Amino acid sequence: MKVEVENQNHGIDLIKIDNEETNIVFTNYGARIVSWKYHDNNIVLGNRVEADEFYPQNPYNFGATIGRYAGRIGNASFTLNNQTYQLEANNGPHHLHGGSNGLDKRLFDYEIKDNITNVKIIFTTQLRSEEDGYPGDMTIKVIHTYDMEHRWTIEYEAQSNEDTLFNPTNHVYFNLNRDNNVIDNHKLTSSKLNMYPIDDTHLISNTQTIDLIDIFKSDSINFKDIYLSDNPLIAEQIKANNGLDHPFEIGNQQLLIENNEFALDVETTMPNMVIFTFNHTSDWKSDFNIYKAHSGVALETQFLPNDINIEKAQAKSILKANETFYSKTTYHIAEKKEQ
Repeated sequence: MKVEVENQNHGIDLIKIDNEETNIVFTNYGARIVSWKYHDNNIVLGNRVEADEFYPQNPYNFGATIGRYAGRIGNASFTLNNQTYQLEANNGPHHLHGGSNGLDKRLFDYEIKDNITNVKIIFTTQLRSEEDGYPGDMTIKVIHTYDMEHRWTIEYEAQSNEDTLFNPTNHVYFNLNRDNNVIDNHKLTSSKLNMYPIDDTHLISNTQTIDLIDIFKSDSINFKDIYLSDNPLIAEQIKANNGLDHPFEIGNQQLLIENNEFALDVETTMPNMVIFTFNHTSDWKSDFNIYKAHSGVALETQFLPNDINIEKAQAKSILKANETFYSKTTYHIAEKKEQ
């Protein structure tokens, strides 16, 4: 495996890993993935030209580390240890993805470990309470590993000097189609696909989930069939959001996304996954790209969004002072063999 670092403007570096059939690129800006190509097919959304200015200007968090809290916190407020914290309201009345000083906007320090069977990039940063309004100053480590089997692994390690919330994820969008056409032809497979309904402000409206496997009588479901479902529970949610932007419970923390040519296996230690099908793009474009709705799907492994206001003191996102948070998510891409 070959590793190359390309220095761009504004302190942004590209770390390029070549593994013959596949190559993958990361950057220290937001500790994010930039591209992931199987032969000539880029299976993640990004810029055709790996330009540094694309990522600060992109409003959709392409490939970024999200934190300290992924998803929305209702009314930008929560109570922890009998103290109420008011956060930045950057998504209507709610707080989204850690706010405007979140991890996606930071330049991380990093070191590269080039091993025999994998390359490991260890990104580190410190996040102070005064920067984002959460209690506690944090030390955060995001480790991206790419191995010879075309497996990308993300590990998060973090500590805080006070009780706080920590709910990180990566906001990569996948599209397995060679032409990056819409993902309607992609299929979801898991032993459990339970979807949380959301309200018109994208907060969970009911903790009673919608069982997609029971409704479709299959554990393997096409996105197109979800979009076109006449089941009233599903149809109401799809119409209101122009697609999926929903937390899920998945079976054994495993999910398969596939089209006719590629299969992407996802495994995680996190209990939930937000499946977001890039529903409203407002015709945003870079100099080289124009994206439309359903151009990709984000598989955001995390704790339940807004859990602190749903589960209160039992919320899984609560990180106790001086304890270590750890999570791991793996994405494994494989080309299907011709029958």
